[in-house]
Amino acid sequence: MERLTSPELSAGGARPGRYRWAICAALFLVTTINYMDRFMLSLMAHHLFHTLHFTQVDYGYISAVFGAFYAVGYALCGYFMDAAGIWLGFALTVIIFSGAEMSMTFTTTVAGFMIAQAVLGLAQGANFPGAIKAVGQWFPKKGRALTTGIFNAGTSLGLVAAPLLGAALVALGLSWQWAFMAAGLIGVVWTLWWMLWYKSPETNPRLSADELAYIRSDPPEAPVRVGWATLLAYKQSWSFVLATAMTSPVWWFWLIWIPGFFYKVHHVKILKLILPMLIIYGMADLGSIGGGWLSSYFLTRGWTLSGARKTAMLISALLVVPVFAAAIVSNYLLAAFFIGLAAAGHQGFSANLYTMASDTMPGKVVGSLVGLGGCVASIISAFVSAGVGWFLTETHNQYFLLFAIASSAYLLALLVIQVINPQWQSAAPSIVADSPGAAGTTPA
Repeated sequence: MERLTSPELSAGGARPGRYRWAICAALFLVTTINYMDRFMLSLMAHHLFHTLHFTQVDYGYISAVFGAFYAVGYALCGYFMDAAGIWLGFALTVIIFSGAEMSMTFTTTVAGFMIAQAVLGLAQGANFPGAIKAVGQWFPKKGRALTTGIFNAGTSLGLVAAPLLGAALVALGLSWQWAFMAAGLIGVVWTLWWMLWYKSPETNPRLSADELAYIRSDPPEAPVRVGWATLLAYKQSWSFVLATAMTSPVWWFWLIWIPGFFYKVHHVKILKLILPMLIIYGMADLGSIGGGWLSSYFLTRGWTLSGARKTAMLISALLVVPVFAAAIVSNYLLAAFFIGLAAAGHQGFSANLYTMASDTMPGKVVGSLVGLGGCVASIISAFVSAGVGWFLTETHNQYFLLFAIASSAYLLALLVIQVINPQWQSAAPSIVADSPGAAGTTPA
């Protein structure tokens, strides 16, 4: 495996410009909005229970509908982002999920929330396929893990911004439903800005020639486009899909059920919830950026892609292990610390897992692979969401087993990656060779 030791210099030896980081900032913002919108329902769950008289089983089914349609959206939007490009793809999907978010302001029935969550999930599935595709277009390989970690940190900021927004609206005397309207309007504003501002690297007048040369400093890839059936012939696809399917449901469990955990076990309501959310998702942000930075740092020290990515993932996976203690401690802030440690581990792990897609696949099919992995993971997560609602109802809110399962998921996922693709080998040469018109080879 080639060692990547080059500093951040253009082909001419000069330091390139930094406009690409504005793209990273835009991806960070849209990811923040995406997660703020999806977390708002979790945050308002106790209002559903007490104001609209929903049960935990109802809430589990509503969350499962989101997961099922998110799976479909992840799958379709991966292809859509590859076909339409990130400018149009983000503009359409963000405006759609923002509209779905605002519609929940006026919804009072389980069926109404299910419909709104279905549309929300369908459109929000575009975020990660589009963002990973954008990172591949705007950054060379040696900078992608850090960039992914930075934009992925928007997931955590969104989860902190949601309770802050909800608390501010409560302080203003507005009803809890208007949190959905405010969150949706933020997405509309981002969409209008994105449509006016974004241009691709080759057509962007703000991008210098040196920076464009740096962005395109990796060896050129042949243009290819393949379907899922072809992708599944490669071990690289299986390592990504299986690892994503093993870890994403854990993140969804925290996202959907942690506000309820604090409410049911520790009697923490929205104003008091801000501090544990700041602890959990502040730590998650550090993990996201730190996990991406760590593997990029290892690369600058001469490590191989395999060694750098997997070592960062191992450290991240170990951070998740103590999370089982969150279910047994009596202090809610200590519980928040253990969950925050696990959230940091998840984000560091995910930053490198998503980067694996762009490391091991041609750029033209990255969106499709991320979409495939997200689709499978979201289907599993939908069943998990429904199952958790039933489990908590039957066990009277006993969370220990759920946290114990989460504690081992990431080490097992890393073991799967190691067994399937121990050298972090790229499938790009084989996929290009197997594409129509090229000499066929056996998939790696």
